[in-house]
Amino acid sequence: MSTEVKVLSTSTRTNLEALKHHMKKLGFKYFEEKDRWINFGTQLFEDFDGKEKIDACNHISIGLGKQNLFCMIDDLETMDKLPEAKQAILDFYEAEGITE
Repeated sequence: MSTEVKVLSTSTRTNLEALKHHMKKLGFKYFEEKDRWINFGTQLFEDFDGKEKIDACNHISIGLGKQNLFCMIDDLETMDKLPEAKQAILDFYEAEGITE
């Protein structure tokens, strides 16, 4: 059985690195890319399998391919940074040529 691996283009990787850098400045310490979603979080938790995952209470998930965004923030300090995070995300989508 073969597994299809989707590799992001070099330009997308570059744009993603710029977004990661900006989000880190805003206090989002953790990053994961999974199932065409980019997830940023402020803290980790351990799941039932003992694997570390981004805590759902303070995270932003960004869809690749369309302008999809899910955000859950319960920390007031992080909440104050959301306008700047939104602009960084919009800049990422613009660099990717995503307008939908």
